[in-house]
Amino acid sequence: MLIAVVIAFFVMILAVGAWVSKRARKASDFLIAGRNVNLVLTTATLAAMQIGAGVIMGGSEQGAQGGIWPGMWYGIGCGGGLIIAGLLAATKLRTRGGFVPLDFFAARYGERRWVRIWAWLSNIPSLLGIFVAQIMAAGAILSIFGVDYRTGVIMVGLVIMIYSAMGGMWGVVIVDFIQLAVVLIGIPLVTIITFAKLKAAGSAAVVLGTPFIPPGMFSKAVFLILPFLLSISVSYDAYMRYQAAKSAKVARWGAILGGMIVIGVSFCTALVGAAGRSLYPDVAAGAVLPHMIRTSLPPILAGVVVSAILAGTMSAANCLLLSLAGTSTRDFYNKVLHPGAALDDLKHAKLVSRLAIVIALVAGVAIAFGAKGILYTMIIFNYPYMGSMLVPLLGGVLWNRATPKGAMAAIVAGGSVGVIAFLSGLPGPLHGLVNVDLGLLAAYATAAAVLVAVSLATKNEAAAIPPELTV
Repeated sequence: MLIAVVIAFFVMILAVGAWVSKRARKASDFLIAGRNVNLVLTTATLAAMQIGAGVIMGGSEQGAQGGIWPGMWYGIGCGGGLIIAGLLAATKLRTRGGFVPLDFFAARYGERRWVRIWAWLSNIPSLLGIFVAQIMAAGAILSIFGVDYRTGVIMVGLVIMIYSAMGGMWGVVIVDFIQLAVVLIGIPLVTIITFAKLKAAGSAAVVLGTPFIPPGMFSKAVFLILPFLLSISVSYDAYMRYQAAKSAKVARWGAILGGMIVIGVSFCTALVGAAGRSLYPDVAAGAVLPHMIRTSLPPILAGVVVSAILAGTMSAANCLLLSLAGTSTRDFYNKVLHPGAALDDLKHAKLVSRLAIVIALVAGVAIAFGAKGILYTMIIFNYPYMGSMLVPLLGGVLWNRATPKGAMAAIVAGGSVGVIAFLSGLPGPLHGLVNVDLGLLAAYATAAAVLVAVSLATKNEAAAIPPELTV
């Protein structure tokens, strides 16, 4: 019965993808939904973008291992990052237009082909790593309920690929709304039942009394909170959703409200992890959430909650596939190979976007069969791109005195630290060279120092800030 509910959910998602596919008439429709998404859908897609494997499966696992508040660290980073984006960046970026963050960069500092190429190359592992983590989580949750792990990964991956390739941003946004609704029904349901069991056992005060940062876990807290707290403002998946919004006001409030939803869901999953481990200490940390579902709910409701978990991972995954399509189509195909053309004038632009989605799916499934560690996989693959590009992009939004030379120097300096930290976390000759938990913080600090120093030294060359970008 549980698997039947999940299959019915998949069929519904594919039907929605087919229904909205006719809206994606040109490349701009495919990538940013014609800049016509309302506040409700913008809020839903920005929240769903972050409520994935890290918040649901990673949060419950971390909650089981370290307590409820450590279980919220990643969700605080993601939700807080959206709120910061709404307060500081979304309005400005939506007003200035474009398709992807590098469009803002080019208008702010000047077009540089090598920057487009670097952003494209470094963003592929960044986005692909997070995508892999989502389908890993989906395969893991299905395997607990009797579906072979590889079969689960392939099945979920194909569903995501089909509706993303058919409908583009419109398909993703509509499906995100449905999936978020399922999450907001299913996750609180299992949370309420779990907490009732915890209160009956007399352990609620102990679970809720966990320190926010337990002794010896400071660097872990930095590792889980910092990357997305700062990076979401100018990430590809968020930027494309700002541009899809009907207006700058919709983009701003969609980000703020979406962030609040993410933090709320994060609290629920962390509580289930911490409470479930207290109630069932012999259950492995990563299996606590599925165990609570299986032991607390009848089959149909369990199917709804499993669908909610899959919905979270699938929403995050489809956002990443579309971002990979965006960087491949806009940064590489348009701005590197055809720099003089408008995106909608390139007759193969939609085809390139769809091919990027298919190739990313095939590569992601192959990696998922061998990768281990959901949160680790998600975060460490961000290091090269975010270490190099976050500070110049965010600095360009917030600081009028940032100059082109300062931005280019920051890319090189921050990117070098980010690459070293990334390689230090992988098997190989540089493994363990630096503290990987603090590697991205070091990259941000280095890039910020270089941006400020070089910009002040070249202050007469500050770039003009455009009121609106051409597309």
